[in-house]
Amino acid sequence: MFNQVRDFMVRAGIRLDTANYIAAQSGHETGNFLSKIFRENNNLFGMKLALIRPTRATGKKYGHASYDTVEDSMEDYLLWANFVDMPRSFRDPEEFVLWLKLKGYFEAPIEEYLEGVNHFLKLYSNV
Repeated sequence: MFNQVRDFMVRAGIRLDTANYIAAQSGHETGNFLSKIFRENNNLFGMKLALIRPTRATGKKYGHASYDTVEDSMEDYLLWANFVDMPRSFRDPEEFVLWLKLKGYFEAPIEEYLEGVNHFLKLYSNV
């Protein structure tokens, strides 16, 4: 699934290094693609149901957006990224995670989230 997310993001115009960070983020958010939210909602990013921007979500389950397919989840991430004007490239995973935190993407401590993203980067991309 990591490679599928990375390749989707690259096709969407995101640089390879940042696409790897996003794919690692999905690994972190889904507990290595095993979480209930991922399995039952097709939600790769722990996204909540969007109320003020376009979305590919088809509903809400367990407090998170649900999607018909994982591809819809990836498309919704891009809709969110465009809505918040996400850069298409970051220097390193730390800059990526700091930017996500500034945008209110996650509530966990920065160090914890960065550790998760770095873990999945090392696990899947040899970065």
